Amino acid sequence: MTLVYQRRVREENLRKVLRFIHRVGNTSRPAIAREFHLSPATVTSLIAELEKQGLVRENGFGESAGGRKPVILEFNAEWAWVVAAKIGVKRVRVGLANLKGELKSKVVEPLASPHFQDVVAQILRMVKTLLETTPHPRILGMGVCCPGVIDQKTGEVQKAVNLGWYDVPLQRLLSEHFDWPVFVEDGADAGALGEKWFGNGRGVKNLIYVVLGNGIGSGIILNGELYTGHQHAAGEFGHTSIDFSGPPCPCGNRGCLELYASAPAIVRKAKEAIERGEQTLIRNLVEEQGTLSGELISEAAYLGDALALRILRETGELLGQAIGNLVNIFDPEMVIIGGGLSLAHPVFFETIAQTVIHQSLFLRRKPVEVRKAFFGGDSELVGAAALTVERVFGEQALVL
Repeated sequence: MTLVYQRRVREENLRKVLRFIHRVGNTSRPAIAREFHLSPATVTSLIAELEKQGLVRENGFGESAGGRKPVILEFNAEWAWVVAAKIGVKRVRVGLANLKGELKSKVVEPLASPHFQDVVAQILRMVKTLLETTPHPRILGMGVCCPGVIDQKTGEVQKAVNLGWYDVPLQRLLSEHFDWPVFVEDGADAGALGEKWFGNGRGVKNLIYVVLGNGIGSGIILNGELYTGHQHAAGEFGHTSIDFSGPPCPCGNRGCLELYASAPAIVRKAKEAIERGEQTLIRNLVEEQGTLSGELISEAAYLGDALALRILRETGELLGQAIGNLVNIFDPEMVIIGGGLSLAHPVFFETIAQTVIHQSLFLRRKPVEVRKAFFGGDSELVGAAALTVERVFGEQALVL
């Protein structure tokens, strides 16, 4: 066995052990030895190296299964931070997070311009501001998510219909300005990772994360791993047609789900009802606040407005039927609802959950669990941080 081969095997073992400790939280040397079929001496040597780097530390003793109590090992989440960014149709979010996805600081701004060069400049400025106000001596990398079809290898945004982007080399454009690696992922896929690792999906091997906002998408976790499909377009169910003779969608299809059940669709339904002369508090709120939005419709629902409640129920039922179809295809343990619309009046989420269960129960012995995203509107931002940690730990030796 050559020295080069031995070094490669050791580096691979270091990565595997580090990712295991990061994912499971507290563990022990015997547990690691059992997980990877390594000798106690090898595990001791690997842990000593990770401790020397400051990535892993001891934290008391665990329960004994007979004999000595095992020393508990924990991951040092503050060893480095990551930069995370989420590009939305209306807003840009940039945050700093530790290696467990805990946001340390965050800034949210309206999208300055839909043009990708302006968005890159905006992100660079926001990152600079955050690092000046909340510095950390070690930045592991940067994760960026946006809606659309992303080439994971190149970080190119191949198609982002709601942004009007086609073949945008986003990873390269951002990497030119930083010394750390930059990774780009679809927003829904990033949200799925965030919830799987740090949120309501912890311990769940098969889940679907659904993002509801100005667009609709889903991130799919199968057997514990993110499923993106052959051309990285899996989960774009917002662009599945529910009416083949319906209105054209910017994606080129007709009658897409997004046209009927996204935030703009909810606003359109309210506007049409007002124009028909229906009595509603929404009209009064628009006169006071100036803009008709999904947030305003939710506010009217909290005030008991019949139209707002009806729109949220009808839209929730439509979404529940669509998500139920996903459940019947993938058979997940859990569905997690995230995005801006997940924060709407409770009747919206309750209708979605009830409809999903009703739509899928006939094929299942027990109902699928439907939950709100643990991180609310920040699931994708946390997911962008998770993406960075996953990629760096999976691809690079962290013996620094």
